[in-house]
Amino acid sequence: MSTANDILESDYANAQLDAGEKARLEELEAVIEQGLQTFYEVGKALDEIREKKLYRETHKTFDAYCRDKWGIARRTAYQFIDAAHVMENLCAIAHKIPTKENQVRPLKGLPSELQIQIWQEAVESAPNGIPTGAAVQRLVDRRVSSRTTRRTSGDASEELGQLRLENQRLKEQLRQRDLDRERRAAEVAAELERLREENRQLKAELRQRDIDWERRLAYEREKIREELRAEIREEVKAEYEGQINTLTAQVSSLTQQLAEMTAKYEAVLARLEAIEGKK
Repeated sequence: MSTANDILESDYANAQLDAGEKARLEELEAVIEQGLQTFYEVGKALDEIREKKLYRETHKTFDAYCRDKWGIARRTAYQFIDAAHVMENLCAIAHKIPTKENQVRPLKGLPSELQIQIWQEAVESAPNGIPTGAAVQRLVDRRVSSRTTRRTSGDASEELGQLRLENQRLKEQLRQRDLDRERRAAEVAAELERLREENRQLKAELRQRDIDWERRLAYEREKIREELRAEIREEVKAEYEGQINTLTAQVSSLTQQLAEMTAKYEAVLARLEAIEGKK
């Protein structure tokens, strides 16, 4: 199982390996290097190197060691380690053990007894006694599915009762929702009719206001015209009255001048008559 130490720097105070550790590291690396004889031996070797941090003299993390030393990713290394753990469990009882890592990969994480049961069933059902990884995976899926779906009669009865209560509650909720929706629909219909009536009234009021405005506008226009006419009449009257007064004064002056001239003329005639009488 991976821990935080697998990806963090080594917490060993001394990164140097002692003679015994170096010798053991060489033995373990020989197992890995010599053709990776079996995934089981490789997994055990990698697991011991990881647990004892035998990589610490050259690498800070186990991941870096696997990548640089063996060219394998962290996931691959842990697949070997997990497979080795499964193999240790199977070797204790099974008479025919897996030969490939992918045969035991599906068994990872299962209880020890279930690992053995599934492997034995896979061996017995395989035509040549050598099950494939896919066959083991199918058995794992079937077993896990049956374990998770199995129910006792008591559990089933309890679940049945809970489902009945839940269904009754849901039916009541649906009925109440239907009533609420019908009530809401009626309210919406009434509100819609009210708004339509209000719309009609507003349109009628708007038309009447337009008519009243046109009437008021016509009245104001006529009033302005009358005021303008009155102002014009007053201006014309004032202008002509001045002219009439001027003409009247001129006529009066001319009349006076004419009277004076007439008087002079009569005086001249009288003198002429007097002169003629003396002759």
